Amino acid sequence: MAMPVQHLLLMLALLYAVLTQLDAVGNRLTASLPISAGEMLFAGLVAMSLIWLLTIRFELPGEGSHLLPFGVRLIGILSAWIIVCWAMSTHKAEGVSYLIKLSGSILPALCIMLAIRSPRHLTLITGGIVLAGVVAAVIVLIEYKTGTRLVATSIAATTAEFEGAARSSGGSDENPTTAAQMLMVSTVLAMALTVYAARLWQPAMLGAAALGIAALGLMSARSALVGLALAAGLLGWRFRGHRAFPLMILAGIAGVIGLIAIAPPELVARFMAIGDFAKDQTLFRRITYLRIGSELLSGSPIWGIGPGNFPSYYVGPEFRWYPGRILEPRELHNMFLDTAVEYGLVGLALFALLVREAFRQLMLASRSVSRELACVAIALMLALAAMLAASFFMPHKDLRYLWLLLALGLRAGMLAQAERAGRSSLTGAYTLTGTAP
Repeated sequence: MAMPVQHLLLMLALLYAVLTQLDAVGNRLTASLPISAGEMLFAGLVAMSLIWLLTIRFELPGEGSHLLPFGVRLIGILSAWIIVCWAMSTHKAEGVSYLIKLSGSILPALCIMLAIRSPRHLTLITGGIVLAGVVAAVIVLIEYKTGTRLVATSIAATTAEFEGAARSSGGSDENPTTAAQMLMVSTVLAMALTVYAARLWQPAMLGAAALGIAALGLMSARSALVGLALAAGLLGWRFRGHRAFPLMILAGIAGVIGLIAIAPPELVARFMAIGDFAKDQTLFRRITYLRIGSELLSGSPIWGIGPGNFPSYYVGPEFRWYPGRILEPRELHNMFLDTAVEYGLVGLALFALLVREAFRQLMLASRSVSRELACVAIALMLALAAMLAASFFMPHKDLRYLWLLLALGLRAGMLAQAERAGRSSLTGAYTLTGTAP
């Protein structure tokens, strides 16, 4: 029974990787049902994971080892600390809503770690993210050309604009900036795999990367382009000693010039508005986020104000005269300060340790003797770096793609460790035999 359940769990994991970015498509497909596609996938992943755990036999860890890897234990410790922060908070009802949303990001990520048992499985999930990005990019291009909305229906996705021009969210019901950052992850993965993947797949990855870059240019999301530029710079730095490096630099410069030449006026205007408070009124609001967050953190530096509590403080009367503030609950648009404000400095330290562990595991996997594992690990490393850079401008500590990248990074390292230990079954990294009882 164990193998069929594991195969079904892997299939659900692949669907999750695809439909997380294409949630608007999933919502359209399940519009007549009482629950959404995302809710069904969440329930399916959790149920299959529990069944999978019940059909395998646990082995006691050896001396000096642990039943769960360090990264998974960090996730558990961070989750427990967030509960403590919630217990100390003022706005507990808002905190419960936030905790439900956060669990919807963390639990599926842990389930996907169970589903992946080989480098091929990791490649499959990564390929699913790239495929989702291709579909999202095509939707963006069509919507830009036709001026229509193909699948998005949410208010956040359909009302966003800049200087009167509508902004596409592709295949997502998230706001266009969040949707663009998810597409950025797919594009960075495709860029890296264009260089590192097997020659058979390189043309497809190059096409996916080109589509993604073009679509990102049309989505007018500055943070996503910042993350993309960072990933491109890191990728180029890895080849700094290659004889073709000067040609790569020239090609990159030519690509940037070409992108500027074909970029829509709205995108150029958004970049030109950086630092111009008269053109971009959101700059006042972003500075206000930081000021309010800094004051709240100074008042409760250890356990913060509690998860999901910042929007309630933001609209409080004590901050009513701050420039750019609106009478609508808003999140703090800087993931790192947001983490410190709501989880305290202890929570920020735990989150930093988790990110560090994910990168450490990816570095380990990038040196694997398995070329497939090494290539995917490098791509995931660049994608995670790009996501963290883009999150400097967004409140993404509960974003599904962030937790998915962290989980994939931890899992890649477990694969490499299992390889070094001579274990063929990935569940050996969890000290599970993978055999039915």
